[in-house]
Amino acid sequence: MPAMAVTAIGADRPGIIARVTGVLYEHGGNLTDSSMTILGGHFAIMLLVEAEEDPAELERALAEATADLGLFVRVSEVGEGRLGGTPADHVVSVYGTDRPGIVHKAASTLADAGVNVTDLTTQVLGGEEPVYACVMEVDLSGADPTAIAEAIKQRVGGVEVSIHPLDIETL
Repeated sequence: MPAMAVTAIGADRPGIIARVTGVLYEHGGNLTDSSMTILGGHFAIMLLVEAEEDPAELERALAEATADLGLFVRVSEVGEGRLGGTPADHVVSVYGTDRPGIVHKAASTLADAGVNVTDLTTQVLGGEEPVYACVMEVDLSGADPTAIAEAIKQRVGGVEVSIHPLDIETL
């Protein structure tokens, strides 16, 4: 079955997941991988789905079924992803005063060191002086965590960085 990427975003409210996955189920779709979260009051969905349905037809069906929810929906056929890669083995946490460039500089440091980021979450933690929090799951593949943390601190500047082994029993 062809693999498709399904993305949707709209104001958060109950029933979004049920509605989207119901349409996929009705069209013979098999959800193989997903990430769904609230981003600034919007519910964002990223799915990999196997289905025989034409991507344009599936997108039309999803748009129709979620129109009253105000979702922006997109369906695209995708090729095969990278299989057999090593999973994340560490968590990198970066905290500092909110400003542009933190994710770019931290991710560039990791890329330069050959470190693969498998998951990344950011959030601005409120208060009078907002703190930017960036948490990444990474595959260090034997790289020195202390050296990586220091390189991120140097490149980003003004942030705290910690790297800890990932508890693979969680998922």
